[in-house]
Amino acid sequence: MEDVTRTERLLALAAELRAAAPAPLRARALAERLAVSERTVQRDIAALARSGLAVRRESSGGYAVRPDQRPGEVAASTTGLLQTLAAAVRDRRIVRIAYVDQAGEQTRRDIEAHGLVIAPAADYLVGWCRLRDDDRLFRVDRIAAAHLVEGERMSRRHNLEDLIAALEVPAPRVAAGQSRGTPARARAWALARIRTVRLRLVETADEVSTAREGGASLRAVIGHLAEWTRWQVAAVRAVTTGQDLVFDGRRPAFPREFDGALGYLARERMIQDAMALRSLAELVRDLDEVLAGAAHWAAECPDGLWRDPVPEPGGMGRSRPLADLLAGWWSPLSHTEWHLDRPAGDVPGDTEPDDEPDERLVQQCPLRA
Repeated sequence: MEDVTRTERLLALAAELRAAAPAPLRARALAERLAVSERTVQRDIAALARSGLAVRRESSGGYAVRPDQRPGEVAASTTGLLQTLAAAVRDRRIVRIAYVDQAGEQTRRDIEAHGLVIAPAADYLVGWCRLRDDDRLFRVDRIAAAHLVEGERMSRRHNLEDLIAALEVPAPRVAAGQSRGTPARARAWALARIRTVRLRLVETADEVSTAREGGASLRAVIGHLAEWTRWQVAAVRAVTTGQDLVFDGRRPAFPREFDGALGYLARERMIQDAMALRSLAELVRDLDEVLAGAAHWAAECPDGLWRDPVPEPGGMGRSRPLADLLAGWWSPLSHTEWHLDRPAGDVPGDTEPDDEPDERLVQQCPLRA
């Protein structure tokens, strides 16, 4: 594998692991196939794991990924499909797929396969679609059938940077309104940001569970985040599509006045009262489902929504790119990160030391401004 980028190597490594699943592959065998050192393979596997690939080290010393099997699918057919897609990526072949889009329409497409991306909501085949003559992401669970085109290989290299940015370490947040390039890059950037926040959420909850302290404070913060993030994501989708608010996750039953004209603190008290009946694990699962719903929508929505600025929720008359509304500054993700960045009690400008840490943290939330 000469003259390949690290991203191409990561994709090839993921393809090798998934093609062999559930059987493990040793680092030495992978290193030989990829023409790199065993240490490089180990670093790359760690990077894939951080990106969301369910890879584990077996007692035999090899590495394996969990075979994909979704509800309603037959394991044999799923494994065969993934093996075909992995072979297309590994051998730089053209793969012909029968693809069912979100509207239920099936098309036959020839794809110059570049990789399999592990995204938060689903797995995707990444490649150049000859039917549309453009970069495309195809949900694997929407591919009804796939086979390699005999006697034909990829004719040229395409810009992988736009195609598989979702496998890269998320780029630093930039100023509001700044362009992130093509729709493919903007979408991939947003998906990568969502994946990172979801991982941080789980890690934060695990740290508290392991330390067995700080649970009460974290419960208050995660309860706060679950409802506010639910509303923020729904508002972004509504202004972008012109449709009604649709809430993801497990929204609790609120009093009728909750949806009326309430001040921030009054609304927050209702949120905390409703969330108090849930365990920390339940709250984390609720927030994670909200973020997963955002990722699912971001992965499926039309390319055109990522090109032009859209109105900000709240009717302020301002517009920003969708990627910025969803994952940039003053977004559902930046709000979530603001809280995850601050341990209980670590609140800037704290002037009420007699309050509980979780109360101070929620009251200092940027949304109150």
